[in-house]
Amino acid sequence: MSKLKRVVIVDVVNPYQKIEEAKRNLEEIKSLVSTYHGIDVVDVIQHRTRPDKATFIGRGKVEELVGIVNKQKIDIVVVNAIVNPSVLFNLTQYIWNDRPDIQVWDRFDLILNIFDKHAHTAEAKLQIELARMHHMGPRIYNLGEDYFSRQGGGGTNTKGQGETNIEIMKRHFRTQIRLKKEELNKLSLQHQLQIERRKFNNIQSISIVGYTNAGKTSLFNYLTKRDKVVDNALFVTLDSVTGKLYLPSLKKEVTISDTIGFIKDLPPSLIESFKSTLLESINADIILHVIDIKDPEMDQKIAIVNIILRELEVHSKKIIYVFNKIDAFKGNAEELLKKINKAYALNSPQYISVTTDYGINKLLTEVEKQL
Repeated sequence: MSKLKRVVIVDVVNPYQKIEEAKRNLEEIKSLVSTYHGIDVVDVIQHRTRPDKATFIGRGKVEELVGIVNKQKIDIVVVNAIVNPSVLFNLTQYIWNDRPDIQVWDRFDLILNIFDKHAHTAEAKLQIELARMHHMGPRIYNLGEDYFSRQGGGGTNTKGQGETNIEIMKRHFRTQIRLKKEELNKLSLQHQLQIERRKFNNIQSISIVGYTNAGKTSLFNYLTKRDKVVDNALFVTLDSVTGKLYLPSLKKEVTISDTIGFIKDLPPSLIESFKSTLLESINADIILHVIDIKDPEMDQKIAIVNIILRELEVHSKKIIYVFNKIDAFKGNAEELLKKINKAYALNSPQYISVTTDYGINKLLTEVEKQL
C-alpha cells in the first residue's frame, strides 16, 4: 500500500453561513481526502464573504499556510472549491521555495486523482484522461509568461518563447483531446449497440443512481447476488456494472446496473466525459434513485442528483426514490416519512434497509408494477 499523503485543506467560509452547513461541507472534502488515502493534518479556514481572486484565502492566510506546510511536511494542499488555474499557480509559487515537491489541487483535481485509483476499465481510464485534459489545458494556457520563465529560467526572449510554447501546447492538447474522444466514442458505440440489442430483444433495464456513499452498491449486490466491493468511501464504484434480476410476478429477467455516485459541484466537463459510463442510466426503463435517509442534507443531495440527471438528459420518466438505511435513522420517523411522502409522492417513495432486508420485497413489487 502506498504511503499516506499529508494534506492540508484550505477553505473559505462565509461569516453569514450556518456553522452546521460549513461543518458538513468540510466533512465532505475530508471524506474525499480520506478516500484518496490522505491524512488531513490541518485545516486552514478563512472567514470572508467571498474568496480572494489571487490566492483564494488572502495574503495573510497564505503566510500562515506556508508556515504550516513547512512545519508539518505537507505533501498536498487542497482548495475546497473549483478555482481559477491562476489561484493554484499563485499558491504554488508561495510554497515552491521551501517545498519544491508540493502539489496544490482544487476540488476537481482531488476527485480526478480518486478516480485514477478506482478506474479499472479502458473506458473509465479514457474518461479520466479526457476530463483531466479539459481541466489542465486552461490551467497551463492561463499561466502565460510567468510559468515559462519559471520553468525555463528566464532570459531575454522569455516572453516570446512563452507565447510560442503556449500555442504549441494548445495545438497538442486539441489533438490529444480529439484522439481521446475518438477512442471513447468507439467504446461508447459498442456500449450503445449492446443496449439497443437488449431493447430489440425486449429485455428491460433498471439503473441505480444516487449521491455517492448512499448505498447503491449494497442494493445492487443484494438484488443481483453479486459481491462488488462495498466500502465506506466515496467513488468506490466508477465503472458501470450490469447484473441480472429475476422478477417473479412478471416471470421475466431484467438487467440492473450500478453506476458512479454523484457529488455536488461536479463540473460539466467531468459529467460529459463520463457520459458513456452513464449510458445505462440514460437509457434505463426505470431508475432507482438511492437516498441515505439519515443524511441531514438529504433534500439538498436529492436536488443535486436530479440536476445531474437533467444534464445527462435521462430518458426514463420512471424514477423511484429508494430511501435507504432506514434501520440507522434516529429521530421522529413518523414525522419524516409523512414529510417525504408529501414532498416526493410523484416518485413512489420506498423505504428499505439492505442490512436488515426491510422493504426490499415492497420495492420489487413497485418495480414490477411500473415495468
